[in-house]
Amino acid sequence: MPSIETYYLIDFENVNEDGLSGCENLGIHDHVYLFSTKNAPKISIEKLTCLNSTDLSSHEVPAGNQSLDMHLVSYIGYLIGKNTNNKYKYVIISKDAGYDNIISFWKTQNSSDITRRNRIAATQEKLSSKKIQLNTEIQRALSKAGYPQPIINKTASIVGKLYGTHPFSDNVKKELRNTYSNYADVYEVIRPIIAKYSTSRTKTANTTTQLNSQIQKILSGAGFANDIINPIASLVSKHHKEQNGKQTIYRAIIAKYGQKRGLNIYNHIKNSF
Repeated sequence: MPSIETYYLIDFENVNEDGLSGCENLGIHDHVYLFSTKNAPKISIEKLTCLNSTDLSSHEVPAGNQSLDMHLVSYIGYLIGKNTNNKYKYVIISKDAGYDNIISFWKTQNSSDITRRNRIAATQEKLSSKKIQLNTEIQRALSKAGYPQPIINKTASIVGKLYGTHPFSDNVKKELRNTYSNYADVYEVIRPIIAKYSTSRTKTANTTTQLNSQIQKILSGAGFANDIINPIASLVSKHHKEQNGKQTIYRAIIAKYGQKRGLNIYNHIKNSF
């Protein structure tokens, strides 16, 4: 089966170099479009070297209010239209949740495989994907109930902002109360969706234990000794949820086992977390 081409559109002014974390895992099937303005910080040689194995295009756009956002959104529409007869993935790299409404729009138009996350590294991909799916379901429910688009967009934005907080449902209700006089009617429409996404969070309770076991199985199957298996499994379990967890784990392995041996170990486990 051929590899799926993936397009990464990076709002560099928003994420800076942190958004490029994970670029070491990109390859010939990945395309990176870097959007910036003259006000954006320079990229280090280390990060540029990291991107050498990819199809990299840099776009400096005029500075201005939402100028970069509009150029990026326009370009992703161009890519989707150009690739209409093929299967591609599109990833917007930005912390700006304002892109989520655009992503939801494209999903409803042609079921495009498009997501948003804070960095190239896929550690947050599942959460971002769920947030976009949640956004889409909220918009559909309110649209079906006859609410106008400004209320639909505002409510979806509130829910997306609070997703992942605890208690999710109570936080959404409180925010809606502070926003709408008829908050109870709005909340009643989206309540079943909120409940579904609240309960789904409990499924991640044993993630760390399961990951530890998975890492041990992978390394054991690859023939590594216990004096490597156990420390590596513990290292991954400790750092995989951190913001730059993958990078921290990689550097720790290289520091302990050296470049060649450490890279061999890391390559066996890098797709597991």
